Amino acid sequence: MQDRAFVWSLAGPGAFATAAFVGGRMEPGYRARDEPISALAARGSRAAPVMVSGFLGLAVSTVALARELRGTTLAPDPVGPLLSLAGLSVAGAGLARCSDRSCPTRLLGDDGVALTDDLHAMFSMATFALWISVPLVAARRARSASPRARRGSRALGLTTLAALVGGGRLAQRPSGRGSGTAQRVMLASALTWYPLAALARSARTAP
Repeated sequence: MQDRAFVWSLAGPGAFATAAFVGGRMEPGYRARDEPISALAARGSRAAPVMVSGFLGLAVSTVALARELRGTTLAPDPVGPLLSLAGLSVAGAGLARCSDRSCPTRLLGDDGVALTDDLHAMFSMATFALWISVPLVAARRARSASPRARRGSRALGLTTLAALVGGGRLAQRPSGRGSGTAQRVMLASALTWYPLAALARSARTAP
């Protein structure tokens, strides 16, 4: 049902955003502008129970949305399976918690990177790649969707890609200034595709 798809498209992103907002106020000295959301789920963070729950809520809703959308207007194959994989990788990123709030990663040349840091980075990069691929593949293959929906989908994929690249540059050590904001722009762009796809499905199936 299109109503159920729309609910899932809002529930997970809403839970994730709420967890990040609440968690950011629970963790002393947390700077949303300069720190990644994953820092809130890191080991030793007071906000970890809330933020891990936010990751899992987003994961469940992503898989559920993929099931509702599979084969519909803006989700022809292989969009549905790709979105399901994104849900699984979100869960992996949430459960593979960073070893500390700095979220050390080999990609930025950090020392003392633990196995959980490597796993978190692997799941996160897989998620980001899927969040970029899903709207771009949808824009290319969803021939029954309206031109406006396809343009919107393509714009979201490209915006997510640009924000990921820009955020990666801002995250360079030792500053990292502004990287948290860039990550949030990327997430907002990626997760906006969820209701876009649900609404495109509704428009197609409405009597």
